[in-house]
Amino acid sequence: MLKKILSMIIGIFILLVGAMLYSNHSASEVAGTLDQLNPLVPKGVLYVKTTEPESVNGYGTASYKQLAANKDGKTRTIRFNGLTRLKTNRYLKLTNKGAHIETYEEVRRDQVPENALKEIDHRA
Repeated sequence: MLKKILSMIIGIFILLVGAMLYSNHSASEVAGTLDQLNPLVPKGVLYVKTTEPESVNGYGTASYKQLAANKDGKTRTIRFNGLTRLKTNRYLKLTNKGAHIETYEEVRRDQVPENALKEIDHRA
């Protein structure tokens, strides 16, 4: 009985690690959902400089796919939705859990860490 329980725990752990590795460099909706549910994926903060949306649906919700950087300058491509079309060339601070974007807020350029700014802003 103990062997079965231990095997199940190891199997679940392997599944969670595999899901984390799969979504590590993916910006897909599936990756976002996996990261949202995976307890092994840490929360973090990313920064982006807004661009034109990829698409805007009939309700005005804008979809974005952009390069984001953390405070150390490590980048990844992310997807997120704006409640409306966002103004371009603005800086956003995104709260994330892997590929899952939880919240975003506009910040001033001087509030973006220097390493992140070097990656997302070509003026830096």
